[in-house]
Amino acid sequence: MIFKASFLLLSLALVPMLSAATEPTKVIFDTDMANDCDDAGALALLNTLADRGEAEILAIVTNRKCPGNASAAACDVINRYYGRPNIPIGTDKDGAKISGGKPSSYTSALRDEFPHSAKADDAMPDSLTIYRRVLAAQPDGSVVICSVGALSNLEDLWHSSPDQFSPLTGAELVTQKVKLTVIMGGGFPRTANPETNIKLDPAAAVCVVNEWRSPLLWQGYEVGAALITGTELLNTPKTNPVRRAFELRLHHGKPALEIGKPSHDQATVLLAVRGPDPALWSVIDKGRVIVDSDGHTQWSRDWAKQHRYVKIKDSPETLQHLIGELMSAAPAHP
Repeated sequence: MIFKASFLLLSLALVPMLSAATEPTKVIFDTDMANDCDDAGALALLNTLADRGEAEILAIVTNRKCPGNASAAACDVINRYYGRPNIPIGTDKDGAKISGGKPSSYTSALRDEFPHSAKADDAMPDSLTIYRRVLAAQPDGSVVICSVGALSNLEDLWHSSPDQFSPLTGAELVTQKVKLTVIMGGGFPRTANPETNIKLDPAAAVCVVNEWRSPLLWQGYEVGAALITGTELLNTPKTNPVRRAFELRLHHGKPALEIGKPSHDQATVLLAVRGPDPALWSVIDKGRVIVDSDGHTQWSRDWAKQHRYVKIKDSPETLQHLIGELMSAAPAHP
């Protein structure tokens, strides 16, 4: 018994050492921080994983034009809440526009109610500039791109020319620096209707599935739709801007803070940082994603490319609880 107890204590003592020895995942977060509050929740989750030494946030870039000109400010507000005021932020000046020009339910409020130093979106550095500058400075094969919106930035990056940051073309830079791109978009094995992120810029999605040479891991709409979170934020202080975003964003006519809402983007961040944990995910491979001109997606077995997509393994409750816990965790360094 003494031997077993000593062995258990030794094993437990090694856990922090093993965790510390694991390199954090280097992440560029490409977000449509404007319409839906799951982007705010995803950035909260990413900051929590950075607090725990699992992620290094290299940059935030937005891909959807915010009518309030406040998507960068919303990102900066959330990063500051977690004690990270210096993360580079870029905006896509001709990014996909919210349908009908409807204002964001929360970005302007976060800008006006919380401290930040971001300029208006149209005065921020361009997303492409941030992408090329950050990627050029990273070791080869070290970066994970997490895309949770229109794929416009990825198309722009792929087709970009050499500049002051790197003599490489965008295609060369991606192939050399990016080890994995995780995309929330589409639906699998096939969408009945075009999914929003793909529909925002179908041409960009076609470019990415056909031309991208770095491995792609897809998470379809059906995954996040099964994961309802947000009410966990009720237990966080009112100084939490993510709580405020969920309070302002309505879902079925009620604040998402009160009833929760689908967790598309939070699940994608978790997948990007931790990878497809076999206890939580099933991975479908040996095929490719096809995007048509209307924005439909489907999985095809006709050609095995570096494409995979995930399905929730077994019941979604475990994954849902994990997302809620990470999204609502208190900042380690506020």
